[in-house]
Amino acid sequence: MTEHAPWMLPAWEAPARERLDAALAQVGRARTGEVQVHRAWGRSCTQTTMTDAGKVWIKHDYGLPPGEAVVLRELARRWPSRVPEVVVTYGGAVVMEPLPGRELQPDDPVETWTRTAAALAELLAGEAVHVESWLAAGVRDRRPHAWRPAVEQLLESPVLERLSADERRQLDGFVPDFIERYETGFVSPPCFIHQDSGCCNIHIGDQGPVFFDWSDVVVGHPTFSCDRLLDQVPRQHHAAVIDAFIEPLGLGLEEFRAMRRSNVLHEVLRYHDELSCLAEQDQIHINLSNSVVSQLRVLMRHEASQG
Repeated sequence: MTEHAPWMLPAWEAPARERLDAALAQVGRARTGEVQVHRAWGRSCTQTTMTDAGKVWIKHDYGLPPGEAVVLRELARRWPSRVPEVVVTYGGAVVMEPLPGRELQPDDPVETWTRTAAALAELLAGEAVHVESWLAAGVRDRRPHAWRPAVEQLLESPVLERLSADERRQLDGFVPDFIERYETGFVSPPCFIHQDSGCCNIHIGDQGPVFFDWSDVVVGHPTFSCDRLLDQVPRQHHAAVIDAFIEPLGLGLEEFRAMRRSNVLHEVLRYHDELSCLAEQDQIHINLSNSVVSQLRVLMRHEASQG
């Protein structure tokens, strides 16, 4: 493991351009402009460039399996109007056409939010038949039988050494309830889950919402895709968005509410998963480690208040 993501190093740029040009040539395109960095940080790098057929976006990420290139290649075949249009994938990178429309906004009308929630749920429901294929491709497993070992692995993490002795005893005392809650509340069939379906990763185009940033997917309970939406939709619209989301999935409101109680721990596991892809010296690793600890403290305070 290197101390920095490869795209943060100057020596990476020239070989990356060569790989991009070779990939574009495979689909009959040629780059006609310089490669411009849109955003580069420890977790991903997005770039833009002009080709003889128009502008394209390029995304590199650090490789949580199976990688966004693999995910988009599959989803684009089944959901061409719901994911970015893929030009070509290569070596863990994906080249895409520009995203249509505009970014979803918290102050958009409730009808926009409910259509978005329903479209996301329809995609997740449609992918349910491909769960085994996604797992075989390397997507992480958050089904009930896999929840306990995931939580147990978290408890062994050196990141948790930042908890005080009292906090650690409290956490260990709560864990059996956390696991039982998840295993008994998870009744519906597992789905393919987009874990970062917030406003910044959704565009509203002429054909409806387009969902991007599929680098952090799991197989688990659909509630966790909707919960990310609910982080940003105005509270007065929560009920309408939840209703729109659960209907295509045939998901009962009681089960949805029960599974939302596991959302904070689900987020903790998500952050912890990413640590394995980053060097300890990387600032993103440090930030995510801090998030793991702070979220666990939030969870324990909530559980203590319920007791």
